[in-house]
Amino acid sequence: MKKLLVLTIFALLFTSAEVFSQSRHYNSMSLGMGGGGTAIVDGYHANFINPANLMINPTRKRPKRNVGILGGIGLRAGGTLINIDVYNEYLTKGLTIEGQVAEDMLTDWFGADVENTRDFSTTANIIPFGFSNRGKKSAISVATRVRVTEKMTVNRGLAELGVYGIDPDKFGSRTPVNFDLGTIAFTEVSVGYARQILSLPNLLFAKNVKLYAGIAPKYLIGVQYMNLDFNSDLLMEQSTVNGEQVTTRILQNFNYRLDAVGALAQDLRAFERANEQDEDAKLDDYLVSESEYADVNATGWGFDMGATLEMDISGVPIIDSFFGKKKTLRVSMSLTDLGSMTFDKTPVSIFADGQFDYSGAGNDDEPGDYFEELADSLMNDVYGDFDSEETTGYEYELPAMYNFGASLVMGKLTTTLDYGVGFNEKGNNSKRSSMNLGVEYRLLGFIPIRGGTRVGGYSSQAYSAGIGIDLNFLEFSVAGSFVGNNTENGGSVAAAWSGLVLRF
Repeated sequence: MKKLLVLTIFALLFTSAEVFSQSRHYNSMSLGMGGGGTAIVDGYHANFINPANLMINPTRKRPKRNVGILGGIGLRAGGTLINIDVYNEYLTKGLTIEGQVAEDMLTDWFGADVENTRDFSTTANIIPFGFSNRGKKSAISVATRVRVTEKMTVNRGLAELGVYGIDPDKFGSRTPVNFDLGTIAFTEVSVGYARQILSLPNLLFAKNVKLYAGIAPKYLIGVQYMNLDFNSDLLMEQSTVNGEQVTTRILQNFNYRLDAVGALAQDLRAFERANEQDEDAKLDDYLVSESEYADVNATGWGFDMGATLEMDISGVPIIDSFFGKKKTLRVSMSLTDLGSMTFDKTPVSIFADGQFDYSGAGNDDEPGDYFEELADSLMNDVYGDFDSEETTGYEYELPAMYNFGASLVMGKLTTTLDYGVGFNEKGNNSKRSSMNLGVEYRLLGFIPIRGGTRVGGYSSQAYSAGIGIDLNFLEFSVAGSFVGNNTENGGSVAAAWSGLVLRF
């Protein structure tokens, strides 16, 4: 009765879990197979996608222990701002980007509304060290992961300024020119534990049914946090003398807020004090090298958790035995990146609200003088003239995600299916659900050839592939992913390298 109750609860988790919705961890194997991996990623990587998989042995021949030295590097970029189709249509055919051509390009890129926005984000994942040990009934692991995410959002008005430049005909009425920028960098120290909680010799068509559950709490160390929200409207007026243009007046109502912490916040406040005493103070003189900003500015806690149901279905007659007699089915569910941290080391909010009015310095003999004075005025009157206030800190929620996956291993052939949806839209995370399909064939038993696709999520449909050498004691593999047609939901690219993985 107890075993039946456990199976019932497990089934309910799969069929009735509230779908919130994506920033799934991936390694070179899972990325090459479409970016899923909820039911196939093992070893210390399982800490970040499904800790229950610390108990699985995907090839049935892998040793119990895994050690990764620089044990995984992944890079991903994507968003609606990436539109290679528009780029190819307008920027590779020798067209002059002006007039109707420029208008058509911006409409294809952003839509007709000048307030429409497009976004772009990048995420880098590095695992400096990982270790896992799989026992008969339980498994443990420890892994560190460094994540750096940058995100940018721009509206069509800003794109128009980039395309048309200072053009009073285009900006003869007030046009919104807005953008957001954000950067987050932090390190995780994750400790995973998994255990077999159920074993059945037979269940309907399956044999040797096992249920694993795992959890991986992690300590979060925030290194860098910055968020800029810039809003403005732009108006250009043309002045003429005797029918000839002599200058262009630029009027811009603006307000912005920059949230920062640590050394960066202190440097900005130092410049603010200096600027109050000397208008010729230069911001660059008060900003130290970026390496000085790599300090502990936040701490917090998070965790990943999951469950995997594993069974032998070799006796099912409808499944072809061409690839091998042994067939293993796994069905998994996980919740990842639950938690948050607060950046509270000297948190400061930089802000400004005003109007920029520029018609040249009055002695602009050459066009270059006008633009040089314009740059100086923007720096002094808009970007450099700000106020600041201390705050209580900035909370950052991890890009939490719900993951569901299944894998079928038939000898040298493995197929996977994953579904995921994110709780928020941090970094590459998306509330738009995604589905991943993947396949791996192990040529000669140790050369994995992988392929897959992802539909949905933070970009248009993506395709991926990977290859490498995967021996019982050593792994060295790579993978890449790209979007084929990115007109509707934007493009994405991703790459992953296994690092040096040793098994014993």
